Amino acid sequence: MNRAKGLFFAIVTVFAVVGCGAEGTEDTIHESFATADFQKFAVSLQGEDVGYMSMETEAVGDSLFITQSMEWHLLLMGTTRTVTMEVSARTGTNMDLGYLTMTMSDGTSVIETTARRTGNTIETTVNTSGREIVNSSEFEGNYLPSFVDLASATMEWVVGDELTFPTFDPSTGMIFEATVTCEAIEDVSLMGDMVPASRLLITQQGMRNTVWVYQGQIVREEETGMGMVLTRVAPDTEDNIIPSSDLYEVYAVTSNTVGDPRRTGDRSWLLVGDVDWNEFELDYPGIQNLSDGPIVTVTATVPQNPVVFPMEEAADEHAPYLEADAMIQCTDPVIIAVADSLTEGATDAWDAVTRISRFVDRAVENVPTVSLPSAVDVLDNKRGDCNEHTILTVALCRAVGIPAVTCAGIVYVDNGIFGYHAWPSVWVGEWVAIDPTFGQQIADCTHIVLAQGSLEAQYVVNGVLGRLSIEEQ
Repeated sequence: MNRAKGLFFAIVTVFAVVGCGAEGTEDTIHESFATADFQKFAVSLQGEDVGYMSMETEAVGDSLFITQSMEWHLLLMGTTRTVTMEVSARTGTNMDLGYLTMTMSDGTSVIETTARRTGNTIETTVNTSGREIVNSSEFEGNYLPSFVDLASATMEWVVGDELTFPTFDPSTGMIFEATVTCEAIEDVSLMGDMVPASRLLITQQGMRNTVWVYQGQIVREEETGMGMVLTRVAPDTEDNIIPSSDLYEVYAVTSNTVGDPRRTGDRSWLLVGDVDWNEFELDYPGIQNLSDGPIVTVTATVPQNPVVFPMEEAADEHAPYLEADAMIQCTDPVIIAVADSLTEGATDAWDAVTRISRFVDRAVENVPTVSLPSAVDVLDNKRGDCNEHTILTVALCRAVGIPAVTCAGIVYVDNGIFGYHAWPSVWVGEWVAIDPTFGQQIADCTHIVLAQGSLEAQYVVNGVLGRLSIEEQ
C-alpha cells in the first residue's frame, strides 16, 4: 500500500538542486570553498541529515557542462535505501537546456533518462525495468533552465521581481511551470561568511520552496511543508550518515482514530492544513463529493446496475479513460490478450472488473519499488507497490473497453494515521473505486482522492506533504 516511491519523487522534484544539514562551523573558509564552479550541499528531512548533493559547472566554448551528483540514505518502511542520482546536462552559457542524461537508483532498480531539446520540444527516453518509454513535451517561450534554482542564482534580482519559467523534471520527462519571486535581500551565512543573498520563493505544482542565492551560488534552500533543507558545506565533507527516522512515518497524515476503517458506505472527512485547495480537484461524482470546509464525502458501494459486457462504444466524456499513453499501454498485444482471457464470459462490466482486480491482487507481489510504473513492465515482472497494482489494473480494464483512471490520495492505515496511496476508479455504468493492492473489491471509505489521472496530474499531491491532517465528520 505504500507511497514510498511517491515520497521519493516528491523529494527529488521539490529541488532541482538539493542538499542540507548543519551550517558550516569554521570561522574562516578557504576562498575556493565558496565558488559557483563546484557547490556541495548537505540534505536534511524533518531535521535529520539524509545525504549530500554536489553540483559542478564547467565552461567549454559557448556551452556549460553541469554535473549533479546525489547520494541519500533513506529509511523507508523499515528498510534503509541508498538512493543515488547523477544528472549531466549540456546548456548554453545562460544555463538554457540543450541535452540531459540522468541515472537514478535505489540499489534494486534503475531509472535512466535521456532528454534532447529541439526548439520548444523535449524528447525524452526513460528506461525503467528494462523497457524504454518515449515521450515528447512542448513548452512555451525561448528559455528552459536546466535547473531553476541554479539558473536563478546567476541572475540579478530586485525585491518584487517575478519571473516564470518552464521547468523540466528528468525523473518523469515532464515539463511544469515554475514561478520565481524575489522576496528580500538579506544577510545569510555562506560557510561562515555573511553575504547579501537574494531570498527567492520558487513555486511549482503546489510546492513552495525558498532559496537564498548569491553571485551564482545557492547558499541555502528550504521547503517548510516537507521539512527539507539544503545548506552549503565544504567540498571535502565526508558522507557518514545513518538514518534513524522512517520517512513513511514522518510524512504520514494524522487523524482522529477511525473505527471500522474498512467498511463501505459513506464517510465524511475534513481536510485540515495550510494547503491551497484551489490547486486540487476534490469532487469526483460517484466516489467522492466536495462541500465547504473542505469536507469530502467518500462513497463506497457496489454498483446497482452495471452495464453489459462487452460495453458499447464509450461516451465522449469517457473516451479519455480508454486511451493508451506511455505508461498505460492498453493497446499492447500482450495486455489485450491477458485482459481478454480474464474477462471471457463475464456477465457484465462489474464482473469483468472484479476478475481483473482479483488477478492483479494475486499476481503482483506487493513490494516497494523506486521505478516508474509501466503496465507492460508490471505484467512482465509481477512485483511492485500500489502504483504498479493500479497502473496494470487500469491498463487491463481499458484494453477491454472499460473506462478506468488512477486515483492518488490517502488511505487510513492504523492508529490515527493515513498513508499516501494509489488505486483505480472504473466506470461500469457509474464510477466505482476499487483497490487491488488491498484486495478490496470496493475500496473502503477511507480512500480520499486528492488527484486523478496521469503522473503529471498527480504531482499536485506533493503540495500537501507535511501540511495535511484529517478529521472525520
